[in-house]
Amino acid sequence: MVEISAPLHAVLRPPTPDRLRNIGTADLVIGFTTHSTKPALAAKLARQAVRGAKTYFPRLKTVIIHTDTGLSERTRQAVSAAGSAGVPVISGRYTGVMGKGGGTAAILHGARQLGARATVILDSHTTDLPPKWIPALATLVLNGRADLVKARYSWHPPDSALNDLLLYPFTRAVWRLKLHHPAAGDFAASPEMVAFILEQDVWGTEVNRFGFDIWLSTIAALRGWRIAQAAVGEKPPRPAISETQQMSRFADTVGTMFRQLHLKYRRWQQPASPVKTTTFTEFSTATAAASIPEIDPAPLIETLTLGWMEYRALWQRIMFPENLAAVEYLAAHPAESFHFPPNLWAKIAYDFAVVYNKGERDPDAVVKALYPLFAGRFASFAGEIAGLTAVGRAGTVAAQAVEFEDLLPYLNYRWEKYLPWVDSGEKR
Repeated sequence: MVEISAPLHAVLRPPTPDRLRNIGTADLVIGFTTHSTKPALAAKLARQAVRGAKTYFPRLKTVIIHTDTGLSERTRQAVSAAGSAGVPVISGRYTGVMGKGGGTAAILHGARQLGARATVILDSHTTDLPPKWIPALATLVLNGRADLVKARYSWHPPDSALNDLLLYPFTRAVWRLKLHHPAAGDFAASPEMVAFILEQDVWGTEVNRFGFDIWLSTIAALRGWRIAQAAVGEKPPRPAISETQQMSRFADTVGTMFRQLHLKYRRWQQPASPVKTTTFTEFSTATAAASIPEIDPAPLIETLTLGWMEYRALWQRIMFPENLAAVEYLAAHPAESFHFPPNLWAKIAYDFAVVYNKGERDPDAVVKALYPLFAGRFASFAGEIAGLTAVGRAGTVAAQAVEFEDLLPYLNYRWEKYLPWVDSGEKR
């Protein structure tokens, strides 16, 4: 058992640390964090993790660590009961700021105390976890061939839309990181990577909430860690969430990604070689060959139209005039002929990234004002991929990423030429 000095991040509450001390050490730690999750779903995820460990790593000492923010004991009791002979399941609450990042940090802290050779973190929103995901994520770390392994899913809209249209293209263009799901919630980390994560002073920011996953990929690439991705197959649809929760996730994730432009601006402004990544496919599960289903664009276009009415004054201060004019045209366009060009979307994303970092308004307000525009681009994207196979959809996503790459000079120009807003009496 490794003794760790008092940390800044969230940690497991008593009596959980005592239970870890009784266990002593572990080769592999598998963890997940929950908030208001149905006990049956959380317990199912724990059982699948146990099954994956026992099936593929029977000779390793594995411990499951679950962190939970709920006041009720029901979820923790259900998860604890999922333990099996030889694979204990430890479930408890944690101290510190609540959120995805906080709960994950508490698990990583526990894994570090156990001296784990590899730590796998699972997305608690995964409703059906094939046991093969455990070796898919953990193998390269256990073999000493990678420090961070992120899941690469076969994942369709609407859940994948933010990744396909913004997170992947932006990360690929700005940081030269071709990681197909940079904000994947399923990943594995080496002990050195775990120690590095916990030492970062980010736990009072969006990273401690929903920004953790995109931050992790970005910081790993910028610091030169060995990064890989594991093809894990189909990503089940996420349970429905409220509009407020959806906006919080969008703001935290995109805000965290945008903030790195300021923190690491010298890196992206200079030509650089692509970050080397490998793809591990040994345990990939089969995916369905069905074509992409259609998505009704009307609610998404309505979100754009309502956004134009609510945020127009702010959009005027963020977007170049020609970009704003194009959006105003789109907002008044009939749904049957609606088309939001991918190059316009890339320019707008860069407009918002610059003002998020260099503007004088609240950055959170800036990134929230981007959401209706994202909905508009998604409405168009849904029509572009409807009826395509997974391969065809991947090509459309790649084409969007190329637009971001081609427009990097535009980002540089906006960054260098940006002038602070002139106050016109607009209510702040």
